[in-house]
Amino acid sequence: MKGMESRDCKAVLRRRPGRDYRHYVLDWRENLLWLAAAAGMTCMISWLFYRSVYALALFVPMLFLTRRLFSGYFLAKQKSELLYQFGEMLQMIAASLKAGYSMENAFLQAWKEYVRLYGEKSLIAQEFCAICHQLQFNEPLEQLVDDLAQRSGVEEIISFSQVFSFAKRGGGDMMKIFQSTVEKIRQKSDVEREIVTVITAKRTEQRIMDLVPFGILLYVGLTSPEFLAPLYGNLLGAAVMTVCLLVYVGAFLLAEKILNIRI
Repeated sequence: MKGMESRDCKAVLRRRPGRDYRHYVLDWRENLLWLAAAAGMTCMISWLFYRSVYALALFVPMLFLTRRLFSGYFLAKQKSELLYQFGEMLQMIAASLKAGYSMENAFLQAWKEYVRLYGEKSLIAQEFCAICHQLQFNEPLEQLVDDLAQRSGVEEIISFSQVFSFAKRGGGDMMKIFQSTVEKIRQKSDVEREIVTVITAKRTEQRIMDLVPFGILLYVGLTSPEFLAPLYGNLLGAAVMTVCLLVYVGAFLLAEKILNIRI
């Protein structure tokens, strides 16, 4: 397998060794979006609920709340992409094994085919680039796959790694293992797509409901400000608005949890 790496693959090995997919690190674009969302929500809450510049201090807790939401969303998306790409790679490995390649060479051929079809920037292409590179130094394949599985935090990949390691040492039916894993991943992906289809309308309704309290406050504040005037500029009004805000945040987080269906 000497000389298998391209220039881009070597660059990947230098930049991203051992990435932990159990945690998500926002890139600079996502950080800008996160900060803009936190700042926008803070300004809106400060004006609608308190009419006070002192309420801008809410920017600090808003940073933590929006960071949690952003990281959770991108982490779930990353794991879903990783699992789908892993299934595609296993299918290519199974095809190489069927063509008569040894296990290590099957991984190499599958990586080359995957890169040819999808490019070198996908998560699983980078990971298998590292695996094929380390195979040149006689690292045990099952150990490399287990390392990827543990860092992925994806149940299906971890289960595959355990079965793969046992079968490689004991001489199990590798083709059956690969095909079974691919089928399970495909079934999970199909179920997730069905769930997304079913709850898309409900999620849209929830997004509208999230904006309704702000819309009501904005409408009343602009058209009939005298109705809300007693709630601003005094401690009792600020306390009432704070309770309302906490109830809203609790309802928002509960709705997010209900709609975040995982299998």
